[in-house]
Amino acid sequence: MALHYRTTIVPARVSKPKDKASDENMVGNVSRRIIAALRNRQFFSIYEINRAISEELEKFINRPFQKMEGNRKTAFEKIDKPCLQPLPATKYEYCDWVETKVAFNYHVEYKGFFYSVHYSYANHKCWIRASSRTIEVYIGNERIAVHTRNYDKFNRYKTLEEHMPEEHKAIYAWNSERFLSWAEKTGPYTRELIKKILESSDYPVQGYRACMGIMRLAKSHSAEIMETASKEAIDKNVFSFKYFNIILKQVVNNSSKRQDETIIQHENVRGSSAYSGGGIYVN
Repeated sequence: MALHYRTTIVPARVSKPKDKASDENMVGNVSRRIIAALRNRQFFSIYEINRAISEELEKFINRPFQKMEGNRKTAFEKIDKPCLQPLPATKYEYCDWVETKVAFNYHVEYKGFFYSVHYSYANHKCWIRASSRTIEVYIGNERIAVHTRNYDKFNRYKTLEEHMPEEHKAIYAWNSERFLSWAEKTGPYTRELIKKILESSDYPVQGYRACMGIMRLAKSHSAEIMETASKEAIDKNVFSFKYFNIILKQVVNNSSKRQDETIIQHENVRGSSAYSGGGIYVN
């Protein structure tokens, strides 16, 4: 920011309050001369407040100094104004720097949104420079990708075709056929769900992250549970990992309830009437 405005920032020293005495004194003056003067007034809009503050500010800067000639306005015009520079041609834009890693599907994540880089950078550490309008990805001093920032919650991926390997295949043998082959071993509904996830994105690689998540869930749930959850997800037209995970938890809970409510019928299991005689007789 200092570079943008062609200035230098000199922080106050620790335990040296006199380094910023004039600033602290000004806070007190504004509190007494402007805020206190308006404390008993009632306002019904921001416009009214700003107008009242402007009026009190005008009085304050024209108030004569006690120990020297002039006032704050004349002092500004004589001392500060001649040293002012014109504002930069472009507006300063705040940016956020985040260290991260390129995923196996050659996308980086920033606040729940995903942006592609060239597939050759997969698994490399990188920095994301995020502003309100752009997302830039850096490795060292080299900018390897730039995207318009995405705010569309229904399409969280921004993928450039030139970043993709041939035929949209991800590196390390991860591809659509591998996910479908795995899903087929679990069951037809799981395969259909994976197929729908891959087809629901602009490019299949955008669905790889969700497919990986579903594969991970399958390690701790039976094929029957996965099939039931997959069928429900397909019926509800839900093709994201987040909502599939919610459906899966509901299926698991419902399955547990049904097991608890099941009554075992067997000739050797006695009811309460077997003990109504007050004793147990053994021959």
